Amino acid sequence: MIKFIKWLKIIIGIFVGLNMIIFIGLIFQEQIIFRAKPVKDSYKFKILIPHKEYLWTDSLHKDHQLFNVIYTPRNHSEGHVFMLHGSQGNVEYHTQFIPFFTEHNYEVWMMDYPGFGKSEGNNSEEAIFKDASNMFDIYAQKLNIDPKKIIVVGKDLGTGIASRLAEEKKSDRLILISPYKDLQSLLREWMPWFPFHLFLNYNFPNDIYLKNFKGKIGIFYGSNDLMIPHRNVRKLQPYLKPGDEFHEYNTKGTDNVIDTKEFQNDLKLFLKK
Repeated sequence: MIKFIKWLKIIIGIFVGLNMIIFIGLIFQEQIIFRAKPVKDSYKFKILIPHKEYLWTDSLHKDHQLFNVIYTPRNHSEGHVFMLHGSQGNVEYHTQFIPFFTEHNYEVWMMDYPGFGKSEGNNSEEAIFKDASNMFDIYAQKLNIDPKKIIVVGKDLGTGIASRLAEEKKSDRLILISPYKDLQSLLREWMPWFPFHLFLNYNFPNDIYLKNFKGKIGIFYGSNDLMIPHRNVRKLQPYLKPGDEFHEYNTKGTDNVIDTKEFQNDLKLFLKK
């Protein structure tokens, strides 16, 4: 009985300590979710791909002040991509994913979220989506493109923004690389007992918008992703329609997905459909 009480105290102590660590982490959730790398406006991005850089000032909204965008024009464009990158760095890091589209003559437009690169503004979930929506509209207007024809692409954190954007703009095609159901369910994969919905300020759901999206969906992810478990990604399968695609690759990590020949071939075929 004494041993039982002793072990019970140890287990309770570990449980309480673990919850305290989670709670402290949630206090700094913005820094954990957005691993941004800000740079000065004068900074020259080290990007080898031929590109143009734009810096917009939004004078109408005090919390959406500055937007940094990378655009990769092509001489003979096959189409247009609006890409929402992942949770770290800035566009300089994420341009490594652009060649998979430019090699097939697709022009890419990639924005930085507030706090990333040279972009400034409010980092709330709603504000980030409005920023993405405004930049999407500017892209379509600047190049005189039918918004429905712009392929919306999201990678990890950016998938939750991309699915909402594609549903709102009625896009023909949506590509999600390493997506998740929503941030709350993703965290519950590791800590199912904790009430994240009471403390988490961000959710970026994919499921809510995929179930209403009428265009073609392509999902690509690595089954051994250390950050996004395959069981969470598979929760998106019920929202796919006939003709949508769901590709799973045997990889060691998130970024390895784009390096596999299978992914590159599947992406090429999806772009051509």
